[in-house]
Amino acid sequence: MSESKTMMNSVVGSLFYGEVDENSIFPFPHFSSEQQEFAKEMVNAVSKYCEDSIDGEKMDHESKIPDEVVQGLAELGLCGMAVEEEFGGLQLDYSLYSRVFAEVASFDGSVATMLGAHQSIGYRALINEGTPEQKAKWLPALASGEKLASFCLTEPGSGSDAYSIKTKAVDNGDGTYTLNGQKLWITNAGTAEFYSVFAKTDHEVDGEIKERISCFIVEKSMEGVSFGEKENKMGIRASETRAVYFDKVIVPKENIIGELGKGFKIAMNVLNSGRLSLGAGCVGGMKSILKLATEHAKGRKQFDKPIAEFGMIQEKLAEMAARCYATESIVYMTTGNMCKGLNDYFLETAVCKIYGSESLWKVVDTGLQIAAGNGYMKEYPYERIMRDSRINLIFEGTNEILRCFLALSGVRGPSDALKELGKVSDISSALQDPIKSLGVLTNFAKNRVSKMIGQRSITKAHPELEEYAGYFNSMLGGFAIQVENALIKYGKKIIDHELPQKRLANMVIDLYVMIAVISRTTSILNNDKIDQAKKDYVLSLAKITLKESRQNFINNLKGMTSNEDKTITTASKHVCDNDGYGLDIIEY
Repeated sequence: MSESKTMMNSVVGSLFYGEVDENSIFPFPHFSSEQQEFAKEMVNAVSKYCEDSIDGEKMDHESKIPDEVVQGLAELGLCGMAVEEEFGGLQLDYSLYSRVFAEVASFDGSVATMLGAHQSIGYRALINEGTPEQKAKWLPALASGEKLASFCLTEPGSGSDAYSIKTKAVDNGDGTYTLNGQKLWITNAGTAEFYSVFAKTDHEVDGEIKERISCFIVEKSMEGVSFGEKENKMGIRASETRAVYFDKVIVPKENIIGELGKGFKIAMNVLNSGRLSLGAGCVGGMKSILKLATEHAKGRKQFDKPIAEFGMIQEKLAEMAARCYATESIVYMTTGNMCKGLNDYFLETAVCKIYGSESLWKVVDTGLQIAAGNGYMKEYPYERIMRDSRINLIFEGTNEILRCFLALSGVRGPSDALKELGKVSDISSALQDPIKSLGVLTNFAKNRVSKMIGQRSITKAHPELEEYAGYFNSMLGGFAIQVENALIKYGKKIIDHELPQKRLANMVIDLYVMIAVISRTTSILNNDKIDQAKKDYVLSLAKITLKESRQNFINNLKGMTSNEDKTITTASKHVCDNDGYGLDIIEY
């Protein structure tokens, strides 16, 4: 947004140490006056176009996005939102990009998926790592929408384990590579002209040949590129998904993006930023379903009054709005810090993707419940929106693997700090040399006591939120202790214990949600230009979110020491041994 760039550390990463830099939290990032004007004009233009031109029901039925819709979006500049102006793009920063993308997503999931696959991941590697010559050659056509892009990583035997891909590019020794392999579930595959393809290449390391991943630009016109049939999907049916096959495709070395053998990092960086637009898109989806549900609740009468006046419906509407507010807060806390200079944002974007996709799913489910029988009928948009929304919990990293990623990445720093104690999983080993270990153990004990007592990590919250700021401060200390306890208990074997990982991930998600909501709400409550009714509304949403996050946090905190993990493992083994349930009321 409008702040000047400085080097920043990950806010989520610091939480694993039991620390938070208030300067990274307060004030909440905001659009400048100039950005506000541009954003409003852009969003209004996008909204008008989508309302006039996008027929979600028809596209879902026909399983196709009409060419004229893609062209219309391209004419608005939506195919090159992050591309530099010199190459024909809008050059939007992360916050503006996210807000415009959210507007598209509020109208149709398939269109948002197509656009996201094109630029959030499709040619993002070219923006991040491309040479000036590569950018000049391909970006103008991609930004204008003349050509669509596609991201080719997933394979039949390689999903979350991206490093296990089999597609191979062999150096021919004449400045070209021969590419063989296949990619699965590739969005935009048949309509794209530009593919970011990740393949294994051979590298000599200490006298041995090792395989590493490299990133290649492949064009549709290259001989040997072919496609499978269009996938028949449950949702986002209008977006195109196909398998892509590479049979002896000759690729010039000029088409290598970044450094040869560094493709894994390139792919991860692309996905890390791509998750941000997914989170923003979930905000757009939540706004739409909440609007539909509100209209129904106000218009539907039972017992001579609108159902919006009944307590359980009011609870649902309030919780839906609170989820939307919370997701919007973490997304734009993240984009604002990225604009200020946050480079290591992979933990933040993982939180945005997990929390955003799960919030959208919950909001869609709640909205359908408010609509009741109408929601279940295909003549209303609820069931289509539900089908479209489900994929968000799966693609760009399932929420399960992202929780592992979040926890294991987060504990890496604290684990390094604990290495001074000797074997991380056994503090007593540090006592083998009491004199040498005394200083280390004394500092460790001091830090533990400091975390247990709790620090006033947040001091800038509005008085209306002081109670929740106090909760956050004590929760943060408790979380840092649980991080240490987990490392001490499991050591390097923490990687094999997913249920503790899940709890750590859930706790840090709730902490990030809380500080983002506290910061944003504080900014709103302190703004004299905002009327009191809006402030009261925002405060109510904040309190709903903060209470829920605290309750969830406490449950996960208790679960670190009191749980049924062993029972779960035993029961799961029986399920697998029985190939399912394995019981019948007739016999058991």
